[in-house]
Amino acid sequence: MLPPLSEAEAAALAARIARDGYAILPDAIPADFRQEICEELERLERVRPGGDIPPAPFTGQVTRRWFDLLNDGEVWQRVAVHPWILQVLPKVLGEGFLLSTMGSAVVGPGEPAQPIHVDDGVYAFPRPHPNLVCNTMWALTDFTEETGATRVVPESHAWDHDPHPRKRYGTVPLLMPAGGIAFVVGSCFHGAGANRSDHDRVALTINYCNGSMRQQENLMLGISPGRMMGFAPELQDLLGFRTCKGAGHIFAQDPRREMNRHYGGSDAQDSYLERRNGLHAERTARPPA
Repeated sequence: MLPPLSEAEAAALAARIARDGYAILPDAIPADFRQEICEELERLERVRPGGDIPPAPFTGQVTRRWFDLLNDGEVWQRVAVHPWILQVLPKVLGEGFLLSTMGSAVVGPGEPAQPIHVDDGVYAFPRPHPNLVCNTMWALTDFTEETGATRVVPESHAWDHDPHPRKRYGTVPLLMPAGGIAFVVGSCFHGAGANRSDHDRVALTINYCNGSMRQQENLMLGISPGRMMGFAPELQDLLGFRTCKGAGHIFAQDPRREMNRHYGGSDAQDSYLERRNGLHAERTARPPA
């Protein structure tokens, strides 16, 4: 169990994020927790080989990305509510922020550098704007220049434009040993580096958004209500069991009340999950040319 950050530590990290658009929190993933996550990724490779999306230029030709993780091993529930992240993000995204998407980023040897991009472009807000998104990048193996550490453009979160696909930017790598977590706000220019090593760069991208924004991954529809009722309250809140500035209500009330009325005592078993992995080939098939 990690001791909580002090208020001064959390405030200092949030200040670095506000200044630069990113910050690194070292020693944030205890070794035993990291091992659990890696074992779960190995299991996912067996049941849904190659990841949950087909190869593509932006997401990677030899990068494995698994999604819908809250329907997989229990360890993902703990990933989503990492206590240090929950201490820092209210200072970045405001109270009532939501979990937006959870995914892996297992970058294989030979993967070229990812195009420089932003993570909040889906909202198409004019820049600069308040923080809408903050991505947390979990280093499960070392982030080095050779393995393709994510590269960022410092202070780009304050610029008045999104990155141009054909322009070259001055980037710095997010170098951190395994166990570190990097925070990158959604408007900061960044992209995974090229993996020039002979082994995988194993990471997670756990993405959160302002509570007034729509989540990128449709978590409330993707997880059965009975299953969600068994999640810890802080995880339920991240999925939308509370309102944010009046958004997300049911009957103009905190949605948790109605969820408890409607689904309290529901069976947590979801029969679909018994056949979900069997649909992997269909789900990841490339569309006809």
